[in-house]
Amino acid sequence: AEMNELELTGRARTHIVELGEPSCSLHYETVASLLAMRDAAAVDGIDLRPCSSFRDFQAQLIIWNRKWNGERPLYDRQGRLLQRAQLDDWHAMEAILCWSALPGGSRHHWGSEVDVLDASCIPEGYKVQLVPSEYVADGIFGKLTRWLDGNMHRFGFFRPYQNDRGG
Repeated sequence: AEMNELELTGRARTHIVELGEPSCSLHYETVASLLAMRDAAAVDGIDLRPCSSFRDFQAQLIIWNRKWNGERPLYDRQGRLLQRAQLDDWHAMEAILCWSALPGGSRHHWGSEVDVLDASCIPEGYKVQLVPSEYVADGIFGKLTRWLDGNMHRFGFFRPYQNDRGG
């Protein structure tokens, strides 16, 4: 189904379904695929949980502004922490764009973009950061990464940013 300009840019929720379990907001055509993938992962001992799904324009603007103002961490393309105060505006913008879209331009606005984790691997008190080091082979979500690599395509999912093309 085609989305209108308000849905595409996160200024409407008419294409979104709110789920209670797992708690997330998704495009109505994405719900069944995510639930099926979650069930398949559970068979293999993975508690697949969405940690970020639909995000409206305002939520994306808050993320952008907090990173711009140095209130949220900035990372380079390799996931290394940067200091906002040490970056000029151009380099700060580049760093933010490595991991966060401009408000109105986020795939999260569509409700089909979903960041996932394996809740069974998170020790008490651990703060998930959604950085590459958590998803590499020896990272906390390494098992999840291997499972997704072998299975996500069966459910219609892919990693649109897996290959960094430099911008």
